[in-house]
Amino acid sequence: MDERNNRGGFLVGLLVGGVIGSVLTLWFAPKVRRRLREGGIDVGGSLAELGALIKEKTDEFLARAKEVVKQAVEEGKEASSEARSELEERFKKES
Repeated sequence: MDERNNRGGFLVGLLVGGVIGSVLTLWFAPKVRRRLREGGIDVGGSLAELGALIKEKTDEFLARAKEVVKQAVEEGKEASSEARSELEERFKKES
């Protein structure tokens, strides 16, 4: 796998994890939600938008991850086939 793909996946995971952690903190902290509402910030609306964004990004990430896994499986099959061919040739030469 390409090192850049690993970094991108890690950063996306880090971002999604941070967002999810923030959302859960706001969700489970009633005092904070109450103070934000009093300050004029509607957490419920923001959470719905944030949830939609998280779902969209998660779907994109999963699609990308599936493609990477599919590519890795194909490369593994090719490598396995080549190794098998080489071993068969060696065995024929030694026999």
